[in-house]
Amino acid sequence: MTRRTLSKRVEAVVITVLACMAIYNIYVLLFTAYDVILHMVLNMAFVLPLTFIVYPARKKDVNRIPWYDYLLAIVSAIPPIILYLHPPWIYERMWFATALTTEQLILGIIFMVTVIEATRRTSGLVITLLVVFFLIYLYIGPYIPDPFRHRGMRFDRIIELNYLTSYGTFTTPLQVMSTYVIAFTILGAFFSEAGVGRFFIDLAKALVGRLVGGPAKIAVVASSLFGTISGSAPANVYGTGIVTIPTMKSLGYPAYFAGAVEAVSSTGGQIMPPVMGAAAFVMAELLNVPYARIMIAAIIPALLYYLGVYVQVHYFSLKHGLRGLPPDQVPSLKNVLKERGYMLIPMAVLVYIVAVLMWSPVTAAFIAMFITIAISFIKRETWMTPKKIYKALAKGAEDALSILVIGAAAGMVIGSISFSGTGLRLSSIVLEASMGILVLALLYVALLTLIMGMGVPTTAAYVMTAALSAPALSRLGVDPFVAHFFIFYYATISAITPPVALAAFAAATLAKDDPMKVGFTATKLGIAAIIAPFILIFKPGLLLVIKEPLPIIIENIATAFIAVYAIAMGIEGYYKTNMNIIERSLLIISGLLLFAPTDLTIDLISIVIIIAVLLIHRRRANKTRTPNQKM
Repeated sequence: MTRRTLSKRVEAVVITVLACMAIYNIYVLLFTAYDVILHMVLNMAFVLPLTFIVYPARKKDVNRIPWYDYLLAIVSAIPPIILYLHPPWIYERMWFATALTTEQLILGIIFMVTVIEATRRTSGLVITLLVVFFLIYLYIGPYIPDPFRHRGMRFDRIIELNYLTSYGTFTTPLQVMSTYVIAFTILGAFFSEAGVGRFFIDLAKALVGRLVGGPAKIAVVASSLFGTISGSAPANVYGTGIVTIPTMKSLGYPAYFAGAVEAVSSTGGQIMPPVMGAAAFVMAELLNVPYARIMIAAIIPALLYYLGVYVQVHYFSLKHGLRGLPPDQVPSLKNVLKERGYMLIPMAVLVYIVAVLMWSPVTAAFIAMFITIAISFIKRETWMTPKKIYKALAKGAEDALSILVIGAAAGMVIGSISFSGTGLRLSSIVLEASMGILVLALLYVALLTLIMGMGVPTTAAYVMTAALSAPALSRLGVDPFVAHFFIFYYATISAITPPVALAAFAAATLAKDDPMKVGFTATKLGIAAIIAPFILIFKPGLLLVIKEPLPIIIENIATAFIAVYAIAMGIEGYYKTNMNIIERSLLIISGLLLFAPTDLTIDLISIVIIIAVLLIHRRRANKTRTPNQKM
């Protein structure tokens, strides 16, 4: 996704329209009792024309706007505007019974074609082909052999599904993007303009900058914090990587490793409460649960994710003798908190409103936004002047463009899957292929999610895989909440797994190294996190919202952290010195056993083995050191 370089005049017009889009959303979402379908429709009237102006069809058009993009911008606005002005088209007709007029049919075709082209420009060819595939599949159902044969849907009904009903384009994904997500992209833009992102980086420097591998640990901590206001892995990479990657490289880290650390750290931001990524809001809607429940459930998995990355970074740095930042480059934690600690207030208020008061996340986001504006006046350099507010409004709306487009595209896929019955058919195939063995079914679903996530935003990967796979896991006895969380976790991880890894490729551009090398290194750094979702299936108490006895939850949390630490250390192969293959294998196997649904005896044996391996290794390392080394 490449943003077009616009002339000053066109840029000014675009920014004005984007700011108007943001103001419209703030007003409607915060102060009115709005109709959600008409709200989605009007958002698409903003999004489609802006997309054709901001994002070029071809790389060679990045510095100019060809005539056909102006034409597309005008034409794409017509169907949603006319639909917005004619609510009876949606509410006063019998869906799939009343015949479409010629006008409705033509407008519907224009709408679908422009949404698909906008998807190609913002999300790439993979997701676009996937959307087209499912639309064609919905049409040719009667001609497909079993087990995927279905009765099919007429061409005009496919148009109706996606233009005049709430079952296609205007379904859950776009609804979530038009409410929750746009609220948080606007909040994130205000955080950025008020200097909250810079504060998070300085806070990370103060916390871990002096430690072994300090620059890499700064990336881990800063990205986890910044991810709470970004919610997008590539955006997180650019937000913090522009500082952390050059710093790591300057202190001796290989370029590919610096990029990998930033990629895997930024990816975790999508599962880091309180804001997380757009997919988390979609999951809350699909499961019909409060977002606060998703936020609480994500706490332990997020900590496990970052523990695995942190441990590998630590031992890699020890192995290669990479130290912390020079003292003159590390700010005082006391000074950082004293001078800018107030910047944590909006985040604290956000968490309190969502988790304690249980208010709408949308309301919480805008309250946090107004608080951010207010506290910006504490210091002159952070004042949110009218110019900064205008810029933040436009930036927040622009950040939502591609997300809203992918929400519309995902709705097309969901509609096709629902009306063709593909979800149930694939569920049966997964059950047959796994022979009813849960672990095999989980492996199939994990692999499918990673494949669906290749070059695709997390939200799209999650929505499509959940529609196809969640029923199969539920039929095997997995709690739907846990099943969706498993899929969500792997949809997030797909941002770092080659051959197509959006976060890794974004980091590679900053690190100026081979994208594939960055991707494979990021996968290695995140290997403990890649394994971790399985423990959520077998020990759902880790999600904190699944009813389990408190002693079991505590035991599950303790063994999970030990398991991740042991696996990460075994993968890196270093403690006091390089580990031999036996030591590494015992750590990894013991960690996996702690993940498995075994009894307390096996857990205790595994922990004893881990402790024994580390003690023996430490003794061996001490014996092999020279007298000078011991000094």
